[in-house]
Amino acid sequence: MPRIRIAALLPLLLLPPTSPAQTVPQTAPQSASQTVHPDAAPIQATRLTNCPLNELTHARDCTLGVFTFDHGGADPNGHESAHSTELTTTGPGISLGNFGGWRVQFLNVDELNVANRGIAQGRSLKLNKHATGDTMGTYDYVFSDGGSTALSDEAIKGEAANVGETDGYFHGKIASTTGTGDIAPALTFVSGNNWTTDGAPLLDITKGTISGHLTGRSAPLPGSTYLNTLTVDNELPLSTAWGICNTAIPNNHTAQVNTPFTCNVTLKQGRFRPQGVVCVTGPNYPEQAPITAASTPSGGSQSITIAVRNPNTAGISIFQGGLCGQYISFDANLALTGYRSSYYAFGALDPHHLIYGMNRRGVVAGGFIPMTGDEAAAVGVDGLDGYHLYPGCEVVTNRTFGANPICEPNAVPWATSDLIEAPHNVAVSVTGRSMNVYQNTPSNGWGSVGDLLVLHGPGTSGNNFIGRLTRNANPVTLYKPFGGPLDAPDFHHIDGYFDVGLAFRPAPHILIRVQNNRDTPNTPITLFSLPGGDIRWDPASGSLLAKTGLHGTTTAIGGRPLALGTCATGTATIPGANNTMVPVTVASTTGAPGFSPGGAFQVNAQVTAPDTVTVSVCAILPGTPRPSTYIVSLQ
Repeated sequence: MPRIRIAALLPLLLLPPTSPAQTVPQTAPQSASQTVHPDAAPIQATRLTNCPLNELTHARDCTLGVFTFDHGGADPNGHESAHSTELTTTGPGISLGNFGGWRVQFLNVDELNVANRGIAQGRSLKLNKHATGDTMGTYDYVFSDGGSTALSDEAIKGEAANVGETDGYFHGKIASTTGTGDIAPALTFVSGNNWTTDGAPLLDITKGTISGHLTGRSAPLPGSTYLNTLTVDNELPLSTAWGICNTAIPNNHTAQVNTPFTCNVTLKQGRFRPQGVVCVTGPNYPEQAPITAASTPSGGSQSITIAVRNPNTAGISIFQGGLCGQYISFDANLALTGYRSSYYAFGALDPHHLIYGMNRRGVVAGGFIPMTGDEAAAVGVDGLDGYHLYPGCEVVTNRTFGANPICEPNAVPWATSDLIEAPHNVAVSVTGRSMNVYQNTPSNGWGSVGDLLVLHGPGTSGNNFIGRLTRNANPVTLYKPFGGPLDAPDFHHIDGYFDVGLAFRPAPHILIRVQNNRDTPNTPITLFSLPGGDIRWDPASGSLLAKTGLHGTTTAIGGRPLALGTCATGTATIPGANNTMVPVTVASTTGAPGFSPGGAFQVNAQVTAPDTVTVSVCAILPGTPRPSTYIVSLQ
C-alpha cells in the first residue's frame, strides 16, 4: 500500500463570529403516508456565509482539501485520487417521458447563482503535468444498453449542454420611489423574469415620451472619433453642453463607487452647469455621472468636476442635458422578437440627428444601426423604421437575487406605478463551444488534430446515422427570402490560411448533396461566390452558369496607424455600379487586416458615386492595418 501523506485537510473553514458555520443534522420528515428506511442516515446540511480569505489559495474558500502523494508506493500501477464517489441505484423505475415522467439519478448536482458583474465559471480545472504519458482534462466513459423508448428520450449523449442568452426579462412597476434621480426605486414584479441584471439598463417605459422614425443611415459625428448619429424625423431636445476631455479617467477598481475627477474639457457646444448628471460616453465605459463643479468657460475650455465609476482613455465625449440618460429602442425589433433594444442615446446638437453609441467588449463604437440583416428595424422602410426613447439607468448592484437593484446616478423622473423594464444589453455574444489548441513541437508521431471524432461499430452506418449535424431550428419565415426581415446565418467559416480546405480519404460517393431549393424549385443556386464572379446551378435546365457580375479592385488601403474609430479608405472603379447595388464580397488580396498585431479592424464597402465603390478599414481597437488592395463584387 502506498503511503498517503495529507499535507493539509480543511474540510470546513472557521467563520467569523458574526457568520458562524452551521452543520445541521436533519432527519427526513415522516408522515402517515411516508415510510423511512430504518438504515437511512440523517441528512447533513452545511450552510456557510462570507467565508474568510484563505492565505494558501488567496481566495475565499468555504471548503478546501489539499492532498499530497509523495511517491508511487509498492504498486507501480496504483491509482491515486483526491475524491472518489460511487452511487448505485436499483429497484423499481419509470421511463415514460412526457407521458408520465422518469426516475432520475444524478451523481452530483451543483447550482451556482450569481447576481453581480464579473466572471462566473461553474467548473474550473487547472491540470499541470511535467512528465510523459496521457494528459486529459476530462476523460469520461458513458455507456448504456437501455435503448431509446420513451417520449422525448434523448438517448445516449456523451456530452449535452444548453447554453445561451436567458429567455425573457423583468417587466414590472414601481412600488415606491423618492422621485427624480432615485437610485433604488422599489419594484413590483409583473411578468417575465423576476430579477434585474447587474450592468444592464433599467428603463422607465411610462416616461418614454420621445418617438419618431429613422430617415437616414448612421453617420460619424463630426468632431468625435467614435460616436455616430442617426437622422430622425421628430424634433429632439438639444444637448446644453458637449465637451471633450483629453485626460484619461483612472481606474478606481469598483463599479459602484463614484470618485471625483476633474478635467479641463474642450467645449464643442454650449457650457456645463454644476447640477444634475452628465453622460460620459466612453471611449470605453459609458455612464451617467454627477457634475459637482464647473468653472467659467475661457478660451473654448472649461474645468469640470464629475464623480465617475469607470475608467476611460483620453478623448472622452461628455454631454449634458437633452437626451442624456435615454436609451434607443427600435419598434420593429420588439415586435419581432419580444426583446427591447437599448442603445445609448447621448445627445443631439440639432433637432434631427440623434447621437448614439454601444459598448462592445469595452470599446464604445457608433457602428451602423440598425444592423441590416441582424435586426428587424430598417431605415426608411414603413413599419420597420419606428423608434422610441426611454429614460433609464445602469444597474450597478443587485442587493438580492430578485428585482431589488441599485442604479447609477441618474435623472429619471421615477413615479409610483410607472411601468419598468430591465432588458438585456444590446451587445450579446454566445459561443456554444470554445477551445484553444496549442502545440510547439512538430507533429512527428501520432497525428495531432484540433477536433477528433472517431466512429466505431456497425451501428454507425446508414442514412439514420450522421457523422456531424448542424440544425437551424428557426422557422424559415424569419429570413428575407421567405418574407422575414433577417439574414440567415452562415453555416461555417474558415479563418486563416490552410493548405487544403477539405480532404477525403477515400472519396465519398457524393461530395455535396442539395436535396431541395427552399426559395422556389427552379431558382438558380449559387455554388461558388468568388471575387471575380459566381458559378451557379440552374435546376430547370440542369446546367452550370457562370456569372461574372460587377467587380473591381481598390487602391491600396492601410499601412498607417489608425486611432480608435478612424478609417483608412480606398476606391474601386466598377463601371455600371450605382447606389441601388450592395457589395456582396470584399476580399483582401493579402489577408485579413485584423491580423495586424495590436489592432482590430472592421471592413465596410459602399457605392458612393456612379461607377465608384469606397472600401473603409476602420479601427475598433487602435492599430495599424496591413496594407492591401481589396476585390469588391456587387449585386
